[in-house]
Amino acid sequence: MTDVKLSYCEVKPGKAEKLRSWYRELQQRSDEVEESLKHEKMFTETAFIQEYRDDKFLFVYMESEDINEAEEAGNEEKFDIDEEHHEVLNNCLTGDWSTLEAIGHMTSPER
Repeated sequence: MTDVKLSYCEVKPGKAEKLRSWYRELQQRSDEVEESLKHEKMFTETAFIQEYRDDKFLFVYMESEDINEAEEAGNEEKFDIDEEHHEVLNNCLTGDWSTLEAIGHMTSPER
């Protein structure tokens, strides 16, 4: 059984492009990202930007066997990329993270 979470936080004015650039860099540094995800026992982490009126929000979807354990492992900043990731998020986001209530999660048995 997997554990999922969808959280969001407001993007500081003028920082959306920095987030887009950072996530492109993460794709280019896939070996480091994969090492971090394995350490966290994270199956999936996907980021989205939503524009709502004059504001922008970063949404992050995570899937793991245990989201709390995965987040704790990520917060250890065992890898440089984790520390860099937190620095970018701290620089680009404002306010507290909010989490949407998960009411269902289905996966293919072929997964």
